[in-house]
Amino acid sequence: MEETTSTQLLDAQNQIDSGSAQLQDLQRQIEQQKNELLAEKQKCEQLLQNVLPDEIYRELLKNGKVVPQFYKDVTVLFTDFVGFTSMCEKIELTTLIQELDSHFSKFDDICENHFLEKIKTIGDAYMCAGGMPMRNHSHPFDVVLAAMDMIRYIDEVNEKKKLAGEQTWNIRIGIHTGSVIAGVVGKKKFLYDIWGDTVNVASRMESSGETGKINISGATHEIIQDFFRCTYRGKIPVKHKADIDMYFLDRFLPNYSADENGLFPNKEFRISMSKL
Repeated sequence: MEETTSTQLLDAQNQIDSGSAQLQDLQRQIEQQKNELLAEKQKCEQLLQNVLPDEIYRELLKNGKVVPQFYKDVTVLFTDFVGFTSMCEKIELTTLIQELDSHFSKFDDICENHFLEKIKTIGDAYMCAGGMPMRNHSHPFDVVLAAMDMIRYIDEVNEKKKLAGEQTWNIRIGIHTGSVIAGVVGKKKFLYDIWGDTVNVASRMESSGETGKINISGATHEIIQDFFRCTYRGKIPVKHKADIDMYFLDRFLPNYSADENGLFPNKEFRISMSKL
């Protein structure tokens, strides 16, 4: 009887030990799955942060939606690579897209340096804006400085390409200042975008410009004219619009230039900007 009881107790203990081991194994699996889910959640949140401005991301995370915002005063910039379609016929497509990605990545860095918000790319066009979602008074200057950096960067790229006997990139830039509505549309593949006549006019500034130049509207010129030298182009016909005053941005005025070519701002310019 005692031997039978001992055997039963041993079997029971073995079953308990086996059950305990299975439970521990199950707990490890649950913990591993939990960590994997948390890692995936963090990846999704990081991706969402890359797509949306920080303020918009936090609002979406908190409320599950984003309330459209009206911005009375922002500056919008469009770039476009002239002759991109014909380049597709001359350059191997994979190489061309890799170069385009490199240029847009540089534009991203330039926007970040000047506190601009990248809105989107459309084919070979790049769109960004200043003064939103964080409102400020320096946005026309921030956008103009970014445009000058973009032109200078493409010029440097083209110098190297000319020496190598390769196809150059020809860029146009257009800028306009006005009001917009901004928000997030859809429930999948979230896109932060802006709408309004200002966006249309900025796009027309780009398409009405010339290769290698920054074409700005009269509205933008009125704000920056005391710091930059610009060439008045007259009232230019714009599709679906009345004629619009346009100017080519040439350089910094001598009083605000750190170099004789007027490409870089000096200390006086930066002091003036700090007071805006």
